[in-house]
Amino acid sequence: MKKQKWMTWAAVALVSLGLHYAVLILSQILIQGSFTFSGFIQMITDRLTEPGDAVRYLDIARNGYVREGENAINLVFYPLYPFLIRALSVLTGGRLALAGLILSQTCYAGASVMLYELLLLDHDHQDAWWGVLMLALYPFSMFVMGVFSEGLFLLLSISCLYAIRKRQPLLTGVTGFLAALCRLQGMLLIFPAVYEAVVRHAGKSREKWSWKETFVLLIPLGFCVYLAINYHLHRNPFQFLIYERDDPWFQTSEWIGRNIALQYSQGHQYEGLDWIIYYPQIILYFLALGTLFFGAVSKEKTMYLLYGGVYLGFTYLSGWMISGGRYMLGCVPLFLILAGIRKTWIKHMLLLLSGVIGFGYALLYYMGFSIM
Repeated sequence: MKKQKWMTWAAVALVSLGLHYAVLILSQILIQGSFTFSGFIQMITDRLTEPGDAVRYLDIARNGYVREGENAINLVFYPLYPFLIRALSVLTGGRLALAGLILSQTCYAGASVMLYELLLLDHDHQDAWWGVLMLALYPFSMFVMGVFSEGLFLLLSISCLYAIRKRQPLLTGVTGFLAALCRLQGMLLIFPAVYEAVVRHAGKSREKWSWKETFVLLIPLGFCVYLAINYHLHRNPFQFLIYERDDPWFQTSEWIGRNIALQYSQGHQYEGLDWIIYYPQIILYFLALGTLFFGAVSKEKTMYLLYGGVYLGFTYLSGWMISGGRYMLGCVPLFLILAGIRKTWIKHMLLLLSGVIGFGYALLYYMGFSIM
């Protein structure tokens, strides 16, 4: 039985990574006209280790946070991912980019396995596979392959949700703590953790409280560690907010309706980015909202709906957002809900549509377009 489970896990990991490598190879053939190993490695280097956030993560891994200079703004990136890159680089001969690729892709493979196991708590093996495929074919999932924190955050947040379901307070606290040290949204895992604890102890079962329940408080502690780093560097625990408001991010917090309207106007203003960044973010918001509503109607677990709703709302409070598609990859409840759809033809349609759109965006990304 154990051997069969290991084989299933290996299959889930290989299929999840294999789909992305297939997209990489096909993209290279379409872009360069043929497949060569050297061209393949060059495309990975150019698009998965050098653009945007990847450069900043690698700089933090190499030099840490700095108080002054142009790289002081790297403080807006949370510390766990670059710290792990630095640690793993010991095994890669100091090659930080290679360490980042290995870390991201290994974590994504692990996240796919954990998603499969999480779905098995409520569904059969077939539905669990559907969830894995929907995650793999999500239109903006290409970032799990590069030096970005998406794979790590997925692994930690899914593991935390699994620990909550299995009633393992220490594992819940530890994985939630690490998720909050990886990305701001990780702190939101406190909502499903506390909800499940309250339901168990104040609901019909009336289970007795245990001191072990306090381990869930480790989740916000991860964010507190990040604030302590801010204070250590600048004597201001919220220095990252100052950097986020400045060039190149111009991030502020606004009401969701105002942000949606802003993205619509930006789509008109920046025509080359309208259907690459701004309009997809608007559509994604309403699709996610509709998915959560469907989950409520189909009686999905309340803890998933709560976490999904808080995650969606919190993410779209961000003004001047240009990475909404990437951020929403971490909204795990969406994939849990979609995997539970009972009509197979709808699942096939969703997978086909998502896969086609996803390949289109991946191809544009590997061609050098600014898909954030």
